[in-house]
Amino acid sequence: MLDVNRIRVFRAVVASGSVQAAARHLGYTPSTISQHITALQRETGLTLFEKAGRGIVPTATGRLLAAESEELMGNLARLTGMVDDLRAGHTGGLEIASFSSAAQQWVPSVVRRLREEFPGLVVDLALNETALQQKGLRADVDIRVEDLEGEVPETPGRSRRVLAEETYVCVVPRDHPLADRGEIGLADLVDEAWIRDDRVESMCTQIINRAAAAAGVTPNYVARSDDHHTAMAFVAAGVGVCVLPRLAALTAPAGTAVLDVSDPVPRRRIVALLRDSSETNPAAQRAIDLLLEAARGVDEARAA
Repeated sequence: MLDVNRIRVFRAVVASGSVQAAARHLGYTPSTISQHITALQRETGLTLFEKAGRGIVPTATGRLLAAESEELMGNLARLTGMVDDLRAGHTGGLEIASFSSAAQQWVPSVVRRLREEFPGLVVDLALNETALQQKGLRADVDIRVEDLEGEVPETPGRSRRVLAEETYVCVVPRDHPLADRGEIGLADLVDEAWIRDDRVESMCTQIINRAAAAAGVTPNYVARSDDHHTAMAFVAAGVGVCVLPRLAALTAPAGTAVLDVSDPVPRRRIVALLRDSSETNPAAQRAIDLLLEAARGVDEARAA
């Protein structure tokens, strides 16, 4: 059994770059840090550091151990937080992960209802749109996007619930020649400057590009942003047009028009993944029901 505190000290040395820096950060003496490292190497039978000038650097084995221990330390921090909540008299915690538009449009009302029904509940929200944000994520409820034309992904350790299927729309400047059309075909955008709401191609951009290709259009992306709010602000400023999911376009700024897209209609599926270990958590179960209500509410409001 590995000593967790030694792992913590080891990771601090790797992250800090030296024994002396780790000692300052942890409030230990350099001698104590060295003793922990020596004990961990003896405990594992591995060479975790090697000499480099007057200091030490992690070996390839040491870097691998540091990377693989990240999830362990995250889970330990989560458990420690739960213990702190219980000690403070809270009834428990719930972690929800989501992409940004669902986090803005659905999650606030869900959290309000949860807090009404579980007054001691502490809710954490994490974004899950990038690989970095997804790394080590252990949310009780994870709201994700799926490609309707792709295979249903396997979700070991989690049960899956479909929340909604939605179409994409095109946001254009209010004074654009297409602005009053209400609905356009993707072929109408063949000569337009396009804006992307991601810088690293996401599943949503892949869905858009595939639909555009089916319409004989190769999007001419002239600007990219890390979020849909900025992308739509570019549209309002007259930089170009932006095709994005309908949920994201609910916050389209003044000076823009939102048009339905057809021929073909890009679509995506939104699902909630519930951790198997959270199935006995009544707040997690209730969160799934409330997410379904929130998704239906958006659809009903649009239909009205």
